[in-house]
Amino acid sequence: MGAMNPFENPGRCKLALVNHGVTLPDGLSDASRWVAQANATESVVDIRLPSGHFATVPVAQPYTEQSPIRLTQEDGEGSARLTWQDESLEVQLLPAPRFYRNRTRSGARMGSFSSLHENLLMLNPLMGCGFFAERGKACQYCQYDSMLNESEPPLRDPLELVEVVRAALSEREVDTVYLYNSFAPGDDAGLGRLVPVIALLRRHLGHRQIALETVAPKDTAVIDALYAAGLDVFVCNLELHDADRFAEVCPGKASSGGQKAIWKALDHAREVFRTGAVVSNLIVGLEDIDSSKKGIDALIAHGVVPLLQPFRPLPGTPLEKHELPSLEEMEELFLHLYAALKQKEFPTHRLRHMGRVMTPMESRVLDGGEPALAERWVSSSMGRRLDGWVDGLRRHLRASNDGENGTQLDRRPMHVLLAGEALPFAALVVISLLAISAGTMDAPQGLSQNGWSSLIVFMLCLVLWVTQLLPLAVTSLLGLALLPLLGVLPATDVFALFGNPAVFFILGAFMLAAGAMQSGLSERMALLTIDRFGTSPTRLLLTMLLLPAVMACFMPEHAVAALFLPIAWEIVRSLGLKAGSRYAQSIFFALSWGAITGGVITLLGGARGPLAMALSEELTGRSFSFADWTLAAAPIALSVLAVSAIVLIRVTPMGGLDISSARERISLRRLELGDFDLKAKAMALLLLVTMLAWILAGHASSLAGIALISVVVMFALRLVSWRAVEEHVNWGVVLMYGGAIAIGKALTVTGAGLWLAHLLFPESIAGLALLAMLALITLLFTEGVSNAAAVAIVLPVAVPLAVASNIDPVTAALTVGIVSGFAFMLPMGTPPNAMIFGTGYVRASHMLRYGAVLSLTAFVVFMITVSVWWPLLGRIG
Repeated sequence: MGAMNPFENPGRCKLALVNHGVTLPDGLSDASRWVAQANATESVVDIRLPSGHFATVPVAQPYTEQSPIRLTQEDGEGSARLTWQDESLEVQLLPAPRFYRNRTRSGARMGSFSSLHENLLMLNPLMGCGFFAERGKACQYCQYDSMLNESEPPLRDPLELVEVVRAALSEREVDTVYLYNSFAPGDDAGLGRLVPVIALLRRHLGHRQIALETVAPKDTAVIDALYAAGLDVFVCNLELHDADRFAEVCPGKASSGGQKAIWKALDHAREVFRTGAVVSNLIVGLEDIDSSKKGIDALIAHGVVPLLQPFRPLPGTPLEKHELPSLEEMEELFLHLYAALKQKEFPTHRLRHMGRVMTPMESRVLDGGEPALAERWVSSSMGRRLDGWVDGLRRHLRASNDGENGTQLDRRPMHVLLAGEALPFAALVVISLLAISAGTMDAPQGLSQNGWSSLIVFMLCLVLWVTQLLPLAVTSLLGLALLPLLGVLPATDVFALFGNPAVFFILGAFMLAAGAMQSGLSERMALLTIDRFGTSPTRLLLTMLLLPAVMACFMPEHAVAALFLPIAWEIVRSLGLKAGSRYAQSIFFALSWGAITGGVITLLGGARGPLAMALSEELTGRSFSFADWTLAAAPIALSVLAVSAIVLIRVTPMGGLDISSARERISLRRLELGDFDLKAKAMALLLLVTMLAWILAGHASSLAGIALISVVVMFALRLVSWRAVEEHVNWGVVLMYGGAIAIGKALTVTGAGLWLAHLLFPESIAGLALLAMLALITLLFTEGVSNAAAVAIVLPVAVPLAVASNIDPVTAALTVGIVSGFAFMLPMGTPPNAMIFGTGYVRASHMLRYGAVLSLTAFVVFMITVSVWWPLLGRIG
């Protein structure tokens, strides 16, 4: 320690105590009360200095017996005195926490894997370190001697960790929970196992911060998962700046990625965590002081906060004879650290209890500095709570988990994320205020007060449907609630509209589709057809277009897309196609376009057809049948399907492509599934009979009755489970139906629909021009909102306008319902587009360009069909 008086300065005193330890008196009264373990190897006493500083001081080690500082106990309580030469200092001993003696659920003593020092709770969730499983790999300064032969140390029961946390909190206010992750094999260094542990601890810790010290993972994606789970501070130790010395002292770390892996992990964490929350420890005394200074500067340059730890020669380690660093060396390095952090204006308050020697904030005491007001605030109880709340908000804004692709972090600036979170709420408030303001106004001329109220409800729901500030079904519920509250319609009439036959028709269709998927019928049919007809790249591509189109005639388009997406993935992967491949993109386009186009041919392809049927029935008392829809829609859909095939062939280079590997994968999957079993055959027969009954049935009530009877038969034959039905039925569509039908009914009953139609459309527009305008408006809406939402928006205005223009309202209903199905240009227009866009193989520009061709084709063919074909259909005039 030289001639430096350790008691001249509280910072130097703490540094001397933590660096050299103290010698204990021969008979420390009730030693078990004062001496505890800081980790698996070291005994310590916790001391409070007169300045208020706290120090965890090593004792009972060979090197501490050589310490020039001696501890003597003044009484049996906590008063003690430190002595150095002729100088002395009165201090206070802090008793070891009482919970150390408690037992966990498995009987383990809590103090055996935890230690609490002031407000810092340290936990060892792993029972050992994997470096000790192989001779010569352990760090030469480490004496971690539990479970040393385990290459993958077992993880403690997470609930035991929670027990320790709760026990510690009951005894003392804990500010930081500090976890250690020793080495475990694998690219994630065992960190993946700690993600659920941290998530569990986060639920019990509130605003308190969680820190994790770990070896560097090769796969840095796990760092994102740790952050999303609730980690606040990431610690990955560089240990030594000198690369050669690092390899000598830490052979296991050097052979597991070395310093390169550590820098990679630190740099990645710096992009994820807040400034000042990425930390790395440097060991002082195992390399020359200039090298340590370079390490400090390098870490700070990377945005990492360095912490300095003195080397301690623990018995039983290869370095047990190595000398301690001098107090002068330690003080020089801590002053260098403080000056470097101060120059960079680095926030270090998050490390307020983490420095096992001295935190960067405490280093100022060495030169007599006082904490600034801002530093005092962030270290206060209120400041820590606010900081924890900000951390939680930041994590909520940035982190998401989509299950399939794991944790995804939004790395945009916080002000952008906050704006994105706040703007929808602000928009809802503004929209609500505008609606309330409009409700206080008198009704416009020619419109009753009830009509004005129904129009306000319609416009409110229209804006919410288009902006999707609320889920579509929730917006419909809002409409259902407002209509009776504003006196537009009686509550019994509004809620009775949930019993519309079209609602139960689409509900039954969804249930039958669930049966087709659970029985394996749909997948077997798909694989059989692809295996038989997909014999060349062109034929495979066309099969992936036509087969979903055929299947979408019998089940909802989103279910068809969900069925074929894994098949498309198998084809793309087996061919070794990467993102940017035109053939891979075309495979995904084929399944989407096929599902979308085929879903228009019958009423089973989506919710838009039954909704158009229901609205037509409620608004006019007239509707169309299953056959009417198919006869009207089939020419348009088949023409679009033909153009889709031409586009795919023209834009997809297929020369030299060998699809044999894809066919092998499909054949293998067919072998796994086996032939059509009894359930699949029974399901096929039931669907065939149901389809024939629907074609022969006339009205929506008959369609609904047939659907429900078929569902009952399906359950009676045990072809499907209720769990499968719950997974595949879109219950939100049912809710949306009720709201959309009620709003349409209110517009018709009050005359608001006709008033709005005359306001928006010139009286000179009639006949084909009117239908063309309705088709264009519907095409525009269906690209931005769901197909059913487009029908709910346009049809309540289109029907009264058609009546006023002497056009059969059924024609208007078919126009809006059919055209709303052709959403090709944007991902949000329809579920199949959204699914394929999420694969990463489909370019948005290509979806827009090719989709525009198909949408234009749909409009042109629609105009030809409505001019030539529809007049020939007797039920449509």
